[in-house]
Amino acid sequence: MSEAYWGLEQNLKTTPLYKIHNNNRAKLVPFAGYYLPIQYENGIIAEHNHTRNSVSIFDVSHMGQIKISGPMIYDAMEKILPISFSKIAPGQIKYTQFLNSEGKIIDDLMITRAFEEDHVWLVVNADCTDKDLDHLYSNLNKTYKIELIEDRTLIALQGPNSSNILKTFFQEIDDMPFMSADWFNYDNENFFISRCGYTGEDGFEISIKDRYSEKFISKLLQIDGVKLAGLGARNSLRMEAGLCLYGNDISSSVSPIEAGLTWSISKERIENGGFIGYEHIKKDLKNGVERKLVGIKPLGKLPAREGTQIFDKNEKTIGEITSGGYSPSLQAPIAMGYINSDILKNDCEVLLNVRGNLIPAEITSLPFVEHKYFRGNK
Repeated sequence: MSEAYWGLEQNLKTTPLYKIHNNNRAKLVPFAGYYLPIQYENGIIAEHNHTRNSVSIFDVSHMGQIKISGPMIYDAMEKILPISFSKIAPGQIKYTQFLNSEGKIIDDLMITRAFEEDHVWLVVNADCTDKDLDHLYSNLNKTYKIELIEDRTLIALQGPNSSNILKTFFQEIDDMPFMSADWFNYDNENFFISRCGYTGEDGFEISIKDRYSEKFISKLLQIDGVKLAGLGARNSLRMEAGLCLYGNDISSSVSPIEAGLTWSISKERIENGGFIGYEHIKKDLKNGVERKLVGIKPLGKLPAREGTQIFDKNEKTIGEITSGGYSPSLQAPIAMGYINSDILKNDCEVLLNVRGNLIPAEITSLPFVEHKYFRGNK
């Protein structure tokens, strides 16, 4: 037995790929109730750069996979989510949020309108799965079947070579556009494959039966150029892509309007309402919000981490960093945070309190690194 097996806390879970992580000398850390790899032997920066240049496998099995089915499910879900199913084709994915009655974010998620009539498939954040299920049970009647899928591994295959790698198993995926999903068969196993991800690169999320997941990932790793990557690289990649992390950049105290996520709310729903939190969303859109999420580039080499205070040029507190670190692609520190909206209109010169020193920083638009999603063959 490898040393990584010793000393595991009894209350933490391991994913079906734990043996693979262990065999590849992963550094395992507690995360969202699981032991997950933060990095492998080559380190976070190498894994980050490899994903940008080639293709990496991320174990995201801690995420919650939920299937909901029942008659008129789309109408029922529109009362919960600020999206319009009449605008979503079967097999299409939408990014959206569960909102509370005050229009704040309970969780952000991906939802797929299944090809099966009256079925939807959700992928939610690991730490939020229980409260998401409670939210669904509270707002859907017993006509609907809500299933937490607990026998399927979820991996993310990310990077510019991801399509070339995956089509050796599933030829049809090559032409799948970004934010679409379907079922595929390989070796008499059913795979649910979505063309999406959390890195800003082209890529896929692949849901596999637990019994077959280790065998399939081993097949992927036998292909030249395919490597494993951990949570550290996943975090730096998503920051470069300007993607929010629940618990940092968005939470139950943040509205989608403050977080710059207005684009994810259907225009039809903004006009007609009918979803939880609508009155507050409508108010935010009409009157504006007091703070907004922005990109921030510290000037110098010191990164500004979560919780760093943001000041104006007169050293008055005007905001706070919610995510921050080093960008391997830009070879410079980057951050995201909330700043008072009136500052954005009048004066964009800011200072960051980093290790007791006030360092200058620039406010910038997001993303820091251009998205490279596959929008379809032209």
